[in-house]
Amino acid sequence: MLSREHEWVWDSWYVVEGEELHAFYLMAPKSLGNPDLRHINARVGHSVSLDAHNWTHLPEVFGPSKHGFDDQAIWTGSIVKEGAKWHLFYTGINQRTKERVQQVGHATSEDLRTWTRVNPDPILSAASPYAVLSNSKDGAEHFRDPWVFDLYGEWQMLVTANEPSGWATIAHATSPDLAQWTLKDPLVTEIQIGQFEVTQTINIDGQGVLVFCANEHDIKRAGVRGGFGTYAVPAAGPLGPFNLDKTHLFAEGIYAARAVKFQDKWILLGFMDDGIPGSFSGAICDPLELRLTTEGNLEVV
Repeated sequence: MLSREHEWVWDSWYVVEGEELHAFYLMAPKSLGNPDLRHINARVGHSVSLDAHNWTHLPEVFGPSKHGFDDQAIWTGSIVKEGAKWHLFYTGINQRTKERVQQVGHATSEDLRTWTRVNPDPILSAASPYAVLSNSKDGAEHFRDPWVFDLYGEWQMLVTANEPSGWATIAHATSPDLAQWTLKDPLVTEIQIGQFEVTQTINIDGQGVLVFCANEHDIKRAGVRGGFGTYAVPAAGPLGPFNLDKTHLFAEGIYAARAVKFQDKWILLGFMDDGIPGSFSGAICDPLELRLTTEGNLEVV
């Protein structure tokens, strides 16, 4: 289990470098007293492991800027490598709007330990056809959790977003160089799900799978069982199409989880929480080994 004595730990993302598994995660001091305050006080922590069970904690690696779109807190992101340089794409929130406006930022590193912002401005923000503050159903501009990967020589970014109708969607953007991004049409529309948080697409044994997390009350799609945890959806490829009728809650009580291939096994790591008030533990679970089901979905071994 990944936990820290003085900080709560929750959303996480991972890098495999040589024999080491690097965990990056949101953390906030337990001295805040109320864990609900963690969201507007989040910073990025860093730990490394040789077995995904035992962790060595390193110093904090990234926090809010002094001024700008991310001067309140840093939220969930992902890391990719191009050449000798690592690129962190993250969510920033600002002091003026707190959680109501979410934008994507970019930082780089040579060693995974020291990160430098590429510029003080967001590299990507919500815009039509996605919901923005002026037409959002719930008064928030949802645009967070960037998941970046290369596909046939072009960089892709998936982002948690909403449609003006209020339903969740997966925003999509592309880039030739990780610097200039073009916002594209959503990958799903009118799907009767309230949010797609911490979205990830993977290929396991030749089968594409979409992984995301949601709360029980977010799931309104007929025939899909809701719960607080991590879901999987069979996918034709990294950008879909996705067979949403087969949306499956496969890790209940594990939230914001990432599937990671480490030591030739697919494992799941996420923070432990069943959504019941007071149940948040502020720690990431021990690795759960994954396998593909006959329906092209994921299950915990």
